[in-house]
Amino acid sequence: MGNVFYGWWIVAAGVVLTLFGYGGWFYSFGTLFNPVSAEFGWSRATTSIAFSFSRLEGGAEGLITGPMVDKFGPRFLVRVGWTMTALGFLLMYYINSFWLFIVSYSLLLSLGMNAGLYVPLQTSVAKWFNEKRGLALGFLTAGAALGGSILVPVVAWLITDYGWRFAVIVLAIVAFVLGWGLSFLLKPHGPEHYGLKMDGKKEAPTKEASSPATVHGTPVNDRGEGVWEGLSLKEAMKTQAFWLLVIACSFSHTATTAIVVHEIPFIEDMGVSKVLAAAALGMMTLMSTPGRLVGGWLADRWNLKYLYAIASVAQAVGLFIFSRVTSMSWVWAFVAIYGLSYGLRIPLEPAMRASYFGRKAFGSIMGYLNAFAVIGSFAGPYFAGWIFDTTGSYVIAFLTFAAMMVVTSIVVLFIKSPARSPQAHN
Repeated sequence: MGNVFYGWWIVAAGVVLTLFGYGGWFYSFGTLFNPVSAEFGWSRATTSIAFSFSRLEGGAEGLITGPMVDKFGPRFLVRVGWTMTALGFLLMYYINSFWLFIVSYSLLLSLGMNAGLYVPLQTSVAKWFNEKRGLALGFLTAGAALGGSILVPVVAWLITDYGWRFAVIVLAIVAFVLGWGLSFLLKPHGPEHYGLKMDGKKEAPTKEASSPATVHGTPVNDRGEGVWEGLSLKEAMKTQAFWLLVIACSFSHTATTAIVVHEIPFIEDMGVSKVLAAAALGMMTLMSTPGRLVGGWLADRWNLKYLYAIASVAQAVGLFIFSRVTSMSWVWAFVAIYGLSYGLRIPLEPAMRASYFGRKAFGSIMGYLNAFAVIGSFAGPYFAGWIFDTTGSYVIAFLTFAAMMVVTSIVVLFIKSPARSPQAHN
């Protein structure tokens, strides 16, 4: 495709998919929260269970989709996942009970999104980029932020004017078209398979390149630098870095998922309209966009775990502010601080996985790490809903999440690289 390195076309396809996927599925759950719970008379804890189960299912699914993307490539997973997503949205139109809601949203829809989004897309990017991996992942995750800022207000408008059932039909149609259309841009192999170099480097291959040179048995590149493919899944799980990342991701995901689910209901409780409450969530994800891009850029240059710790502390500050919100002016302060720091952290997680474990089994390691970390994603929304149902306020929940982010910032500082690699930052 012209003089543009093909890896950037993969990033572009991923940006569009994450924009719609996270915007229409993950971030828009809050817009559906009050209409669905009001129609069926469910409590906030009960309604939150659907989102919590979707995260639990996603973690269990990662044990399968991670190895599958390493074996079959990202295109296959995207097509299967986005077909299931479209069917899930379609089934939501017909829900008339809590269990059908669980089947459509928590099982079918979320099964599709967990299979068709970050696992295949981040794996594909990690295989095509090395020195620019952080920047590429920053662009990829920025798509999700744009989805939250663009699609959440749109979905809120569709629900307000046409009803939530009409909104899910629209989402079903768009999901099917986008998933299949953009899957053609994804490649099953890395750039070397197509005669290209990672990051789009232009060095011409030499005759000797057909048989990789070695120094003391270690493969080297054209400049004599060590080429590190990474660890296997079993090797990664034996390292300290893997389990500390599990703890850090579990705590951070607890806060993230709870805020996504309960931010709009919390703001609506202040007497604010659904559209304005959705705009606040949209603005939070929009504010995370520069954070994601800067985080991706810094990931190629600075110490990853120090960046992650700084972002986690800033998120804690934002959550403390949110626990004290009494007016929209404080909401906008939370939006700015939390959005930027949340965005900064997002590309750092895949960058750390690639840095510490390499690209050899990136999908499998990502799937298993997420499977262990999903406990936080499951517990966060339900815990916040239960706290509200019990106390009539979210204050205790938000303060708990702030404390967890402080702990996360401490835990991540103890991570050590399990092996010497060109991209390790310690």
